[in-house]
Amino acid sequence: MTVFSATLLMFLVLDPIGNIPIFLSMLGGYPPERARRILLRELLIALGVLLVFLAAGRYLL
Repeated sequence: MTVFSATLLMFLVLDPIGNIPIFLSMLGGYPPERARRILLRELLIALGVLLVFLAAGRYLL
């Protein structure tokens, strides 16, 4: 699996375009600066989970 095909598969599975309305409705009550910080925190958590599974995925299987 090439990097391009893996990236395309992740994009299709996670559906970032379809999740925009959900994030906007959830963060609508927060000030813009706070909403940005929340999104950044969630992105870093997701990145950490992906990196853990990237590093330890073979051992978990």
